[in-house]
Amino acid sequence: MKSYSTTTDNMTMQKTAFVFLLLLSLHFWELKYIPQVLNIENLITWVISIIAFAMVSKKSGMHFTYAIFIFLAGLVFNSIAAYVNLGQNPVKTILSFEFSYFILLYFVLHYLNLSRKYLENLIIVFALIYSFIFILQYTVYPTVIFRSDKNTAVWSKQFEIIGNGFLMLGYFLVLNRYLLYQKLVNILMALFFFAVLFYSDFRTLIAGAAVVTVVMLLRIFHRPQDIAKIVFVGLLFVAITQQSAISKVMTKMVTQTQSNLKEGKKYVRLVQTEFFFKKYPRNLSYFIIGGGKPSGPNLFKFNRSIFFGMNYNIVWVDIGLLGFYIVVGGVATLGLLLWVLRGILTRLPRDRIYLSSYFLYLLLVSFTNEEIYRNGIFTVQAIALYLIDQAIQERDDVENKMVTDVNEIPATS
Repeated sequence: MKSYSTTTDNMTMQKTAFVFLLLLSLHFWELKYIPQVLNIENLITWVISIIAFAMVSKKSGMHFTYAIFIFLAGLVFNSIAAYVNLGQNPVKTILSFEFSYFILLYFVLHYLNLSRKYLENLIIVFALIYSFIFILQYTVYPTVIFRSDKNTAVWSKQFEIIGNGFLMLGYFLVLNRYLLYQKLVNILMALFFFAVLFYSDFRTLIAGAAVVTVVMLLRIFHRPQDIAKIVFVGLLFVAITQQSAISKVMTKMVTQTQSNLKEGKKYVRLVQTEFFFKKYPRNLSYFIIGGGKPSGPNLFKFNRSIFFGMNYNIVWVDIGLLGFYIVVGGVATLGLLLWVLRGILTRLPRDRIYLSSYFLYLLLVSFTNEEIYRNGIFTVQAIALYLIDQAIQERDDVENKMVTDVNEIPATS
């Protein structure tokens, strides 16, 4: 029988190893002062994940395995499409999906069997770290603290920093906790995370978070006597929007939205959608395995006869899942949607509603945004899927125990 100290030491080592894998999968946020050498972090994480899958392949209770492998098969098929349509080396295409393979951390988690309490605390810690990194970059810009400039807009500070998935998962987690237990620290963190999201200046993400927040409120507070709580939480969020810097961001977003509406059919995302679904596909295979994700020199090659007379800012990630579907393929999109939809629809206990809310958020915002497959997001999704598996197992254990207890009640004559 193992001693308590030995068991504790082993668990500490497992937790430390997982944190290290998390940092590798996030490329240490690509901070300038942490050099990346030959993508070794990718190789280490992939190899360990594959070994973990081999160790747990016969384990029960892994509800997302088939969806993950359909997704990965889609990426392999897409490398064939890229070879046929772009003349691109299949290996180059496969390696271009480097961050997508971190969904395999799902199997590492099942091997390590880490506790929910530990992982939820880890989510909050990484959400706080991301927030502080974002605030630092926002404050010191145009000085860049990353290996490359993460600002994606000319008219604003819109930083696409790896690890932003932890911000929103952490937001829904602490909001869920506050709605159930009304602890001050949780609502303060939720408001802080929401404020960081506002400063990111991504309209779709802010709107999606607001919608899902309302859905969470209605799912948890559904009795007439809960109306006062809903109003109170709503007033808190309204209050933070009155802060001058956030108010300016809101005004800018409204102005930009009004400008886009005036563009009508010339609005860039409508132009992009028309191009990718009417002019880009050469045959039916584009709708099944995609046209091939461009990588390397192919990122800058254009068919000028197709683009003639059109807006040249044609970017497939700007139309989110639609772009992913037509470029990366229907097979990969199917796998992705299978685990996202199951994550949304799975019956979860009230203290785990944040998990289904997170996947609902990802789905809502990803028709005009690449959030659902952004670099770093698959690491976060792997954690969320594992936590859903844990919730399902706990629910099944409780239900089985209830059935057993009923069966053990002696019959009366």
